[in-house]
Amino acid sequence: MKKLMLFAMVASLLFFAGCERKTDSPSGNGLFTVSKDGHQIRFALGNLVYDGINGYRFAAHQYDYGGDFGWGTGSNPTLTSTDDADYPSFDDWGNYIGGGWRTLTGDEWYYVIWDRADASAKRGAATVCGVHGMILLPDNWSGGTFTAGFNGWSTNVYDASSWSDMEDAGAVFLPAAGSRYGTELDDVGAFGYYWSSTPYYEDIAYYMGFNDYGVYYYDNSYRFFGHFVRLVQDY
Repeated sequence: MKKLMLFAMVASLLFFAGCERKTDSPSGNGLFTVSKDGHQIRFALGNLVYDGINGYRFAAHQYDYGGDFGWGTGSNPTLTSTDDADYPSFDDWGNYIGGGWRTLTGDEWYYVIWDRADASAKRGAATVCGVHGMILLPDNWSGGTFTAGFNGWSTNVYDASSWSDMEDAGAVFLPAAGSRYGTELDDVGAFGYYWSSTPYYEDIAYYMGFNDYGVYYYDNSYRFFGHFVRLVQDY
């Protein structure tokens, strides 16, 4: 796949005419159970973004790629080093945006994708406003048309109007924004890689990943890779 040379923290924000979010609230309407004790969270309505002028913010739309970050780089978001020693511990990005935002643990990613009630019926590949990604539906879904599973990006296709209805009903969309090594971004539009807060080994951490044929709920990678971040708030 063709590789894109990018400065690490430049947000890859895509715009498609007519696909505007109807609310300025950064928090979605849907509730998602993330543990066997019934604890629920709300997802942010956009990936995390950082720039040197405005600091942290949320992408304007759920289908915007946002920024790619090395693992746990809350206080050093522009770090692009490929030296393992530069990523010794997890510093949550949520600490720097306020409002009780945080990163899901590896176990929480696992639970919301695989273990909550009817989990397999509440996840699937999709294309929203021309962007490939994965949809997660909230616990008590009663929204629009959705086909669960991973059978290509054309399984669920939403334009501005149909996606607005899905979002209002609590659906979450995670774009397949790729992954960064150094300053080189690859797999854009083909894979999604989202960090958890959980370390695996001294230079490795867990992430949630997917493509159009499956979701890799609890995988691990070197901490220096640039993956994407979707923060949550506890309910």
